[in-house]
Amino acid sequence: MHTPGPFFFAPLFAIDPPPLGDAHVACVGIDLKGHVDAWRQAALPWASAGEQERAARFHRHLDAVRHLVGRALARALLARELGVARLSGEFVGNPWGKPGLPDCGIEFSISHSGDAVWVALCRGVAVGIDVESRDAVADPHALAEVFHPSERAALLALPAAEAQDAFLRCWTRKEAVVKALGEGLSRPLASFCVETGEVERNWLVEAPRGAAASWTVADLPAAAGYRVSVAAPAPGLTITWHY
Repeated sequence: MHTPGPFFFAPLFAIDPPPLGDAHVACVGIDLKGHVDAWRQAALPWASAGEQERAARFHRHLDAVRHLVGRALARALLARELGVARLSGEFVGNPWGKPGLPDCGIEFSISHSGDAVWVALCRGVAVGIDVESRDAVADPHALAEVFHPSERAALLALPAAEAQDAFLRCWTRKEAVVKALGEGLSRPLASFCVETGEVERNWLVEAPRGAAASWTVADLPAAAGYRVSVAAPAPGLTITWHY
């Protein structure tokens, strides 16, 4: 994760990931820990009026900051790729709430959990990214009921401590897939299958019905206690990350 020094907050996201090429998924992660209020101040000039109004309605300060920083990071990266100083107007949400920027040719996905914020971009191909904190897993054996039968059997065969890690891997991978589809959890998690073991790539075992048969999927390096996965419904894409 990228933890900024004092120089980093003006302008926001003075990071320099590689430009977004064709057949390329670019992922950028930020660690808010220890700099939450500074990140909020840095995000405000980039966030739209609607995003700022929504952030003001969050009950928890950290939730508001994560919302602002995720949207601001997406806007900063999109503006760079589109060759403009700032994006004007609001993102458009699909029926399940996934944000987009119509007619720009770039798909993106935003995720946050704990102190982590991640954004993924891809030209012309839908993309989904998901980050989860290990602290979010309470009872992996009970929660496994929502998974595909093969995934559930694999988790139930593990001791509780190992099942917790496997559950987090499985959940993050499946969330990345459904976010790429733009359907959120309206797509049943039992309707497709991923590996539950420690494989970094090619962990999609059975693609969702009605979706592309071949995907590019991967787990990304993350801070201790976090998992990050990214998915796009097209084969052979190059994935890069900056954090």
